[in-house]
Amino acid sequence: MVNTRTDTDLSAAVQNALLALLPQIREEIREEFRTGSGSSNAGGNP
Repeated sequence: MVNTRTDTDLSAAVQNALLALLPQIREEIREEFRTGSGSSNAGGNP
């Protein structure tokens, strides 16, 4: 079936895209967390 083949191809492409984007998303979250926590801690704790 062509439909099943395309479905598997799409699922594989989505998985590959997620795996490729996960590291970048994690880095962005870490940077935002560091900057956010650093500024909040500096301003919240005199």
